Amino acid sequence: MLPSQPPERKPRIVGWEITNECNLSCVHCFSSAGKRPHDELTTEDCKRVIDSMAAIGVGTIGWTGGEPLLRGDLEELAEYAAHKGIMSNITTNAVLLDEERAKSLRDVGMRAVQISLDGSTPERNRRIRGSSDEQFHQIIRAIRHCKSLNLRVHLATLIGLETLDDVREMVSLGKREGVDAIRFCGFAPVGRGKGKSIKERLQLSGVLDALVQFISEAQNDSEIVMTFDVSFGPVPPDYVFHACTAGVETFYLKANGDVYPCTALLDQRFRVGNVRTHSLEELWNTPKMWAPSMFPREEIQGACRTCDNFAYCHGACRGATLAHTGDIYASFPTCLYHVTPNQ
Repeated sequence: MLPSQPPERKPRIVGWEITNECNLSCVHCFSSAGKRPHDELTTEDCKRVIDSMAAIGVGTIGWTGGEPLLRGDLEELAEYAAHKGIMSNITTNAVLLDEERAKSLRDVGMRAVQISLDGSTPERNRRIRGSSDEQFHQIIRAIRHCKSLNLRVHLATLIGLETLDDVREMVSLGKREGVDAIRFCGFAPVGRGKGKSIKERLQLSGVLDALVQFISEAQNDSEIVMTFDVSFGPVPPDYVFHACTAGVETFYLKANGDVYPCTALLDQRFRVGNVRTHSLEELWNTPKMWAPSMFPREEIQGACRTCDNFAYCHGACRGATLAHTGDIYASFPTCLYHVTPNQ
């Protein structure tokens, strides 16, 4: 039986994979981006979806991909959304983000750009993202273009086994370039990240003490804002995990029109429907949309249930748990709560 609807629901921000095409080939890509899909939503399809987003009260669209700058109609769609009262921001690898493109994003109302960068040097970034030396330098120039245009710049960088020794250099790079914040992303074995060799390169289970040490340092750094996404679970200093907002304050729209409650639940079992066959208004009000947020935490099995922090962390992200263990009822597998950092 599906649970009753949460008392207050409003899609504050939604993620929109506007294309699955990409000009890089990141080893951990959760959407396995590459070639443009044959069933990608057209410009007119997207405008109809934006009309529906306005009707249900969407506040902000986070345009993503693939690489969203490969959509030639991106600015047209962002401007159309702005006329409907919906703000926009973008997540991009920034290879195509030259000064002209940065200006066009600003001119249609975008005020924040999240730039994905997974290494502090061309060689380090190439290991994860397959980028060339020149592309790395294009990304650094893109940061500078955005800052010169008063766009807020957030770096998004992966922390995995192979990148953990580079995170402090990434912080130094962020400070040097004057970015507004750094979002550290935890590895989850989904998409291309499911591969055995990729999991061996990126899973953190053997180095959690070093991760806790870095997170503790980051929390005490007053020079730049640093955040850690849900894939890490509860982090120092308080180890409290937020309530699930999947299908309550957010949802995710794929390039082909499929709708999911959030990016952590892209398994087919959580697919709510498709905007080509059902209106977005109908999908938003389908119980399957909000069901993940009402997950019965009392049914979680294993170590979480006897932990003295369970009442505050609620067993962490169920999507990340499913990705790592294959069992949505399992305990969170890389919990940092009982890890003692190296002194």
